[in-house]
Amino acid sequence: MVIQIYKEAFAKLLKKPIRLWGISLLYMLLTGLAELLFGIIPGVAIGICLLLETSMTLIFLRGFRGEEINTLQLFDCFSDWPTAKRVLGGMGWMLLWIFIWSLIPIVGPIFGAIRSYEYRLTPYILMQEPEVKATEAIKLSKERTNGWKGKMFLADILIFVAFFLAVLILAAFSSIRYIGWIFALALVVLYIVFFLFVTLFLGLVQSAFYEKICGREKEPVFVYVPAAPAAAPSPAEEPKPAEESKSAAEPSSVDKPDQKG
Repeated sequence: MVIQIYKEAFAKLLKKPIRLWGISLLYMLLTGLAELLFGIIPGVAIGICLLLETSMTLIFLRGFRGEEINTLQLFDCFSDWPTAKRVLGGMGWMLLWIFIWSLIPIVGPIFGAIRSYEYRLTPYILMQEPEVKATEAIKLSKERTNGWKGKMFLADILIFVAFFLAVLILAAFSSIRYIGWIFALALVVLYIVFFLFVTLFLGLVQSAFYEKICGREKEPVFVYVPAAPAAAPSPAEEPKPAEESKSAAEPSSVDKPDQKG
């Protein structure tokens, strides 16, 4: 499943690599500027980052679906106050509950991580399903991600494990005399490419999971329907009581033989 998701995400990336990469870099730049300029006002910085994150999530989804994408879509969540209010309310509610679960002693970080995967579909629901209340989006996301959290976690961690192994190998070869500089240069290139593309690739991977999950929901679901009870016999078909049957079997007075003769 995860390898198939990787293949699909990489295939979509190859169709629009420059544009997706450019918008992704702009997203990271704007997020960093928001944290830098509004860091003294945490609420403002968090709000801007949440709006940008939700807009970028939908750009990844459009890119995965093969739809047209452009830079202005990065500001979709800023287009009007009702949209911004809905996104801020739903995403803020999500962060609040992740934070609350993370406060549990000892196991808090584990529960916080689990909740973050359960609520991962929240931005999609907020922007694509307006009939769902903002505060109910996390509940719907939790229902839909049931059975998918482990796969999503594996998809997230696998790319970092592969990167870590590649770094170890290149670092080991870089110590070889005379040719070690080639591997050292490759290691620098690997760092640059990874940190420039990891956000983009994982965004497409997340979109692939969203499409898979929605596709599963559209499949017919078996529902157990108990068998209907046997219909009661109609009055015409009802059996006669035993007494009536017995009296019917006995001969009437006109049929009895004459006892006198």
